Amino acid sequence: MIEIVPRPLRQGDRVAIVSPASIIDPELVAGAVDTLRELGYEPVVMPHALGRNGSYSGTQQERLDDMKAALEDPTVAAILCSRGGYGAVHLLEQLGPVVARNAKWLIGFSDISALHALWYAHGMTSVHGSMAKQLALGTDTAATKRLLEILDGGRPELSWGATPLAANRPGRVTAPLTGGNLAVLDALVGTPYNSLRPGNILFIEDVAEPIYKIERMLYHLKLAGILPALAGLVVGRFTEYRPDRNYESMEAMIADMVAEYDYPVAFNAPVGHIGEANMPLLHGATSTLIVTDDYCVLK
Repeated sequence: MIEIVPRPLRQGDRVAIVSPASIIDPELVAGAVDTLRELGYEPVVMPHALGRNGSYSGTQQERLDDMKAALEDPTVAAILCSRGGYGAVHLLEQLGPVVARNAKWLIGFSDISALHALWYAHGMTSVHGSMAKQLALGTDTAATKRLLEILDGGRPELSWGATPLAANRPGRVTAPLTGGNLAVLDALVGTPYNSLRPGNILFIEDVAEPIYKIERMLYHLKLAGILPALAGLVVGRFTEYRPDRNYESMEAMIADMVAEYDYPVAFNAPVGHIGEANMPLLHGATSTLIVTDDYCVLK
């Protein structure tokens, strides 16, 4: 698959802040604006980014208009999603042709996984990570520094220690890296926007989903022929759930689900709904995953 990497950002480049899904706290956007300015960029808050229409930041058309305007504006070099929530999926069909004509950075995670899948469908890399809440914390967090390095054209390594579960499966593999929020991505299987391809390294995370629901999603991927055919699996953080009668942890269930396969599996990746510890990843980029009993590396 063709890998289109948007150009590196330069000092003074304009970064559009959009809200393609749920309502965002204006104070968080204001904080992100301050951080972007401190980093040397010119933030542009799109017209409906601070809006409200039910649980969404705007009507479907308003959210679509903001995304299209940001993509088609030649002075905008990157698009920062203010938050996730729910609603990005509404935009996929009509936004596709515009994305195909405009290779620009997309930045976000959670529900924004649907947009990353759209970018990937057109061969474009994007940044899974930091949104307004994280950027509002300032320029000194590890996540923001990593984001800046990626946008500047770098390919920083990400390394982390082994999980206490000791369930990592050692190995080394090079393949396209795709993934994100599992519930969002599972719903796109069987559509033109499915980014969970056989032969890819898959990374997953989620929040507030019971263990059995995540297991059901993984069974769907198994029966669809995706889970058995991965090149590797990176398990990010699953937060805000409780143990159930079958498993003490999400990681134990996932380890059972992939026990029959022989590709490398890396648990405990610093990716997901974990605040400033959520490290940006280059979605859609050919990457190398190295897994040992003691540590994991993505580069």
